[in-house]
Amino acid sequence: MQKSLDINMSFDILSQAWRLFMKKNNLLAGIILASLVFTPISYNAAALEVDVDEIRSKRVEFINYEGPYKKADSFRDIEDIGRQLSREGRADEPVRFHMKYSIIRAIAKEEPDKFSADIFSIDKNAMVGHIDIIRRITASYLMNQYGYSLRDAKTISLFLSYYNAVHRGDTGYFGSKYKSVVMRHINTGDAGISTRYWEWPGATKMLIPLTEEAQKGRIGSVEPDLLSDRKTIDEIRRDDKNIPDRKDMADLRDRTIKRDREELEKEKKAQEVEKKAIEARKDETKKYEAELKKEKKEAEKIAVPEKRKEKVEEIEKKEKKLEEEKQAIKKKEEETKEKEKTIPDKEEKIKKREEVLKEEKKQIEKDELKRDIQKKPDLARKKLEEKEKELDKREDKIRDKELDKSIYAGKLYYLKVKEYLEGGHYNNDLYMINASTRKIMFKSPVENICGSRYDIYSGGIVIITHRGSHASGHRLTLVDKDTLKAKIYGSDDVFWRSFIEIRDGFIYAVTYEKGRHYLARFDGSLKLVAKSKEELSENTFISFWDNYIYINRLDKTIIVLNKDDLSFIDEVKP
Repeated sequence: MQKSLDINMSFDILSQAWRLFMKKNNLLAGIILASLVFTPISYNAAALEVDVDEIRSKRVEFINYEGPYKKADSFRDIEDIGRQLSREGRADEPVRFHMKYSIIRAIAKEEPDKFSADIFSIDKNAMVGHIDIIRRITASYLMNQYGYSLRDAKTISLFLSYYNAVHRGDTGYFGSKYKSVVMRHINTGDAGISTRYWEWPGATKMLIPLTEEAQKGRIGSVEPDLLSDRKTIDEIRRDDKNIPDRKDMADLRDRTIKRDREELEKEKKAQEVEKKAIEARKDETKKYEAELKKEKKEAEKIAVPEKRKEKVEEIEKKEKKLEEEKQAIKKKEEETKEKEKTIPDKEEKIKKREEVLKEEKKQIEKDELKRDIQKKPDLARKKLEEKEKELDKREDKIRDKELDKSIYAGKLYYLKVKEYLEGGHYNNDLYMINASTRKIMFKSPVENICGSRYDIYSGGIVIITHRGSHASGHRLTLVDKDTLKAKIYGSDDVFWRSFIEIRDGFIYAVTYEKGRHYLARFDGSLKLVAKSKEELSENTFISFWDNYIYINRLDKTIIVLNKDDLSFIDEVKP
């Protein structure tokens, strides 16, 4: 009975996920569908599943001591180790807790593209048998050394343990990421942490990657993005119990990125202020230089030689100081330009970090829903419903903000009907209008504009024109969006009432050949690059979805075409 309920519930969620997938082409729903279709539902079937990831790579699974302890240290005692290690010490020399644990602060300004690090060592006299104790010590250290909250410190410590286990002994990897001052303290035998507790004492050096601005109370003193590399994430996500920690790390990374973006904006503003100050100094020197030239001319008019000489020497001293000021301004200007050159690179790095974090957030959401589908189907259904509502609201907001198709770069392009003729033919004028002032900027000189459809993109405005009369045929015409003059005339006949749709720089319209209608795809020069073999209804609508086009065949059946070559894929039957 329970098995039947589980199956029914799973199919119920499957249906809901399918609706969400079809409605929004939502990748999350697609993952849910895959997890339901390909994941066995019954407990007996689940026992037959094979962990493919485990076959491909060795799992990070910490082996902890499970026997009795003579004396168990309290949480306070364990946390005190972290506090002791955070006390001030000399750079590049160990701060010790007896001969059990130590920290080396390996920090240098050289090699700016690599990381400094705090190196946490489990020394030879340590009697530690559980990874949670190590995490508690490092969390306490992070709280006391850098001012992290308990939540952030615990999250970082979890990731630190996996990160150092994943890269255990890999000095090639560590050497590509860390400065020489770090690398001279580790070797293949002690870099990172083993997954076996008995191998920890005397052979463990966990690297805590630091940013250049590492200091107490600063979010991101420890580099969270490096700790969240692909290998580490893959190991952490094997256990769905780590989902809350992954969320916390994503939140920490989000805050760090926001802070870095804010600081970059401050840097950009400071550079603008600096540039204005430099320009002001340059203007002052120009004015002063003009004044000195004037003074020099006046000095030459002094009749008394001694006084004239004295005045000239005084002016020359001023000129020397002026030249020094010019050189100082030039140096400052060069320094500002060098700083300015770093801005695009910094922006690009932040953008990439944002993209990686966005993908990780999506993955967390997928993993959480997949877990809930298998363990908490009611909760999964509720989340799907909430997600659907959220997507609906988001879609409404996007549509509310969308500009009219006739507006491009703040300009309104408007087709004014001059006259309507029989058979759906029009004669029109094209205008450019300033939408905010409601004034006509100018009228297009293009004559013979017909139809009521047009589209705009970076290449210009695509309209339909006839060649002297409506009986002589109709062609696509590309109009310059700044001058409204015709740039290119097409050579293929199109249906005069055709839609015009532009996607990815390609123009889609209905062609007209010997009384038959076909879908055509044109490039930016209005050359025909693809045409459907299927004959269309002349009054068809067109809809784009992903790489597909939905359109009406001559018999009014909805058919699906490939967007790129317009080849037939399928037909949609009610």
